[in-house]
Amino acid sequence: MNWYAALRPRRSLVLPLLAVAVPALYFVYRDAAMGCPSARPCLGAAHAGYALVGLAGAYLAAVVVLAFADASALASHHPYARLAFRPTDRTLAVLGVFGAATATYLLATLVATVPGWLDLVLAPFGLVLALPFAVSYAGMVVVTDALLSEPPTRVQTVVVAVSLALTAVWVFALATGTAGLLGSWLPASAESR
Repeated sequence: MNWYAALRPRRSLVLPLLAVAVPALYFVYRDAAMGCPSARPCLGAAHAGYALVGLAGAYLAAVVVLAFADASALASHHPYARLAFRPTDRTLAVLGVFGAATATYLLATLVATVPGWLDLVLAPFGLVLALPFAVSYAGMVVVTDALLSEPPTRVQTVVVAVSLALTAVWVFALATGTAGLLGSWLPASAESR
C-alpha cells in the first residue's frame, strides 16, 4: 500500500473524518469547559494541543476506514454513497460555513461570556444542527428514568460518542441538501462557471 497516496487529503475522507473528529473534539471541548471557573477564559495551550491530536487521530482513523472500504466502487454503484464519498464543491463550501459558524460559537463560549439574547437567537439553529445528539440524549434520559438507575459512565460516553458521530453525518447531509437547494436557485449561467 502506498501510504503517501493513502494519507493525502481527498474528498472521500470528508465524511469519515467528520464522523470521528466531531466526537473527539467534543470531548476536548467538554474537558475545557468543565475545568473552567465561571466567567473566566478556559482555552489553554494544552486543550489546543489535545484538539490537534484529536484531529490528527481522526484523520488517521478516516484513512484506515477508507483503506478497508472501497469508496470509489461504492460511489459508482450507489447514489447515496456517491453523495457521501464524492461531495461537490458547493457541499464542501456549505459544510465549511456550518463548521466555521459552529466553531466560532464554541470557541467564543470558552473565551468570553456569550450574551443570553444571542443564545436564544442561535438555539433553533443549534437544535437543527445537533438533532441526532438531542434525540439520543432525550432517549438516554427516558431509558434512565424507566430503569430507575443511571447507566455506567462508559455506556453514557459511548452513547454520546455515537450520537455525535451521527450528528456529524446529519450535518453533512444538511450541507448536501443545502448545497442542492442553492444549486437549484442559481441561474444556469452562474452555475456553469
